[in-house]
Amino acid sequence: MQLFHGTRQRFDKFDVAYKGTGESGNIDACWFTDNFKGASNHALFKNRNPGQPLVCRCELNSGAIIANHRLPLAEQPDIAARLRDGLPVSISSQLSKGRDWHALREPHYSTYKGRMFYVGNRHVDSDEMIRLYLNCGIQGVYDWEGIFTDSYLHGTTTVIFDTSAVAIIDKIEYGSDDWHSWLSEYREKNCVLEREQEVQQAHHGQE
Repeated sequence: MQLFHGTRQRFDKFDVAYKGTGESGNIDACWFTDNFKGASNHALFKNRNPGQPLVCRCELNSGAIIANHRLPLAEQPDIAARLRDGLPVSISSQLSKGRDWHALREPHYSTYKGRMFYVGNRHVDSDEMIRLYLNCGIQGVYDWEGIFTDSYLHGTTTVIFDTSAVAIIDKIEYGSDDWHSWLSEYREKNCVLEREQEVQQAHHGQE
């Protein structure tokens, strides 16, 4: 799986210790998108560091364990097994079979006059979710933001918690021939997709 990361910093490997230094992310993870255009937009317009924009082209290492928030657990049995075995029973017993399985919930209790009462379930926050995922051996998530993904990214976000799962294979400097080549490839690919969609829409309109 190929991933792209827009930045203005120069480094050879990712480190979650630098969270929030490029934009404003507040989780222990490194962020990626699935296309060059989105990463270049981040480097150009969102990254707060000095220096020239840069896009890191990356690949997931062989055997990387990545959960897909877009798919139900039935379509990713390895992830389902890891969650069943690694999550507290109070959470794993409530896993949804639908596409919202990742909205993890856990029982919440309150005390009154020395007695404990169950008051319902609460959603697990992002930091706790990452800790639970790592305990299950899950190194990252595809489509972390879902419908809330920023439009300027032109695609899907992947977050990596365990950075041993990803490697930088190329660094594409702003203004270089490679930069222009990647942008041209992106535009060409999307023009083809737009033409195919127009043909399909025209075909449906004739039915």
